[in-house]
Amino acid sequence: MTPDWLEETWEGWTARIAAELGALADDDWMTFAVHVPSKASGTDAAEAAKAAAPGRRRRRAASTAPRGSAVREVLLQVRRLEGMLALECVGDTEFEGLTELSGAQQQSLSQLGWELGSGRAEEPPTFSRIFDDPEGVAAEEAARLLGSSLAEVLGASDPGEVDVRRGPQKAPGRGR
Repeated sequence: MTPDWLEETWEGWTARIAAELGALADDDWMTFAVHVPSKASGTDAAEAAKAAAPGRRRRRAASTAPRGSAVREVLLQVRRLEGMLALECVGDTEFEGLTELSGAQQQSLSQLGWELGSGRAEEPPTFSRIFDDPEGVAAEEAARLLGSSLAEVLGASDPGEVDVRRGPQKAPGRGR
């Protein structure tokens, strides 16, 4: 039996992530990054499992990044702050040695709807986006922006290549 995450389409991923974003509590967060297989390990286990799945229909998003050019260690982060969803693209060398985005990738992020921050000229550019209705349509829009960014700019060929991390869930009634 093939694991569900191997069968998930971008449409299914977007719907699932939209529901998770809508359910975030204040100060909760999620991060998304393209999993880049280690060159030392040969083929990635997920790729091998995908290839072995009989009758698997694989849907690829239209991607401007050629296969194998996944962007290392660029994070897309979502936080629920004061009733809003705050998205940020973190990909500069000053943040724990992460790679910088190319000019073409920066332009693609802007075209998708990310807003370029107004940092100082000597600082790497920052991209962010705020959605003010996290339970409704905004959660769906945020999830579409995340999926498009991962597939079209950061090089994920399918949702199985996306590492998702969540902040620790806060227990009701406990201090924040």
